[in-house]
Amino acid sequence: MKKILFLISLLSLLFCISCRNESSTLGEEWVDSDLKNVMTDTCTVRLSTVFLDSINTSNKNVAQLGYYSDDTWGKISASAYIEYSPATFTPNEKYTYRFDSLTISMKCNGDYLGDTLSQVKVHLHELTENLVLDTYTKYLYSNSSFSYNPEPFSTIKIQPTPKAKKTLEYRLSDDLGKTWFNKILSKSDDFKNSDDFRHYFKGIAFVPDEASNKSIMGFGISDSSMYITLYYHEIGQESVKGTVKFVPTTPNFNKVKHDRTGTPLQNFNHKLTEIVSDKMSNMSYVQGLTGLYTKIEFPYLNNLLEAGKMVSIESAKLFLYPVKGSYGLNNPLPSSLALYQSNENNVTEDQIKDLLGSSVQTGSLITDDALHENTYYSFDVTSFLQSNLGKVGYNIKNLQLVLPESKINTSYQSVIFGDMKHPQSNVKLSVLYKVYKTN
Repeated sequence: MKKILFLISLLSLLFCISCRNESSTLGEEWVDSDLKNVMTDTCTVRLSTVFLDSINTSNKNVAQLGYYSDDTWGKISASAYIEYSPATFTPNEKYTYRFDSLTISMKCNGDYLGDTLSQVKVHLHELTENLVLDTYTKYLYSNSSFSYNPEPFSTIKIQPTPKAKKTLEYRLSDDLGKTWFNKILSKSDDFKNSDDFRHYFKGIAFVPDEASNKSIMGFGISDSSMYITLYYHEIGQESVKGTVKFVPTTPNFNKVKHDRTGTPLQNFNHKLTEIVSDKMSNMSYVQGLTGLYTKIEFPYLNNLLEAGKMVSIESAKLFLYPVKGSYGLNNPLPSSLALYQSNENNVTEDQIKDLLGSSVQTGSLITDDALHENTYYSFDVTSFLQSNLGKVGYNIKNLQLVLPESKINTSYQSVIFGDMKHPQSNVKLSVLYKVYKTN
């Protein structure tokens, strides 16, 4: 019996030894010192600023109004062009009516650029031509142009309340209000329907006073913002207050004028639309309605393939640092940014989506409110780099960093990034890659 137990134990030992030996040879090409994980943050990241000479701003439900100037962005003038629908009101012939006032009500949407303690002075001009969409694209753009009466019918001074998002009401021309009210009371055809009203009153150009303004403010365009109210009294046995409301309609759009003379951006024009960061003091720019975004390239990504016989990217994270001093109370950082894939001609091809693959990445903004030295946006670019590793020529893809879709053509939010050679705010790419048989 003891001999049998001894033989069983011996066979079991031999079996275990053979399994261990077999496992040491299985996948022999991928074990021990032949396989290494390497972490690097020295991969070259190239930043450029790209300029779009026109942005689709039609029917975005936002009016940006004001004027802003500094040494970085230059002079920016923000106007809005809005059409209105006629009010529905049928006067009672048994009563008489008295005009009281005409006002415009506007609600801040929280978006601003510049000194919000100063008033925004805006002139209201009557349009002399209807707003007509582009025949081919069916859009209106930031550089679209329509004529208006050079003499404003009203001027308002807006006291900004961006954080409170209050509805502000300002009195307009009594002469215009009385003219409208008399036409309504006389049942003029000018107020019969939308087409007739558009023929009579083509809309309003809201134009900033460039001499006095120090900021640009955003306002909603809806039936609860940028609407016009005509106040009146109905006089019978008793005097009763009443209102007639004119609400914004489509089309409407934002117009942008900018003068970059004397700024780092002054060389941009319709021919020169891309400038690499090392020609702009090692910085790249993003701003919505002025048409600026940052292009991101990884020109030497394929150098990783020289590290060994086989190389695979396991993870990659991109860190972009806003330049210290370029943002603050008057120019707050965007809470999020959007990342897209583009080809060699800067044509957008795809979104860079989040880990769930359900929506475009908007960046994780980390703020250093104490020293402002470690404020950054981060993006997971693992899948993007994995798909680009080994690509050459026109197959190489780039990244576009822009404001989110909800802001890119409705806001002047902006951010400036430092490149790898910037003295303080250096872009960084952290890559973890696996190498088999290092060279």
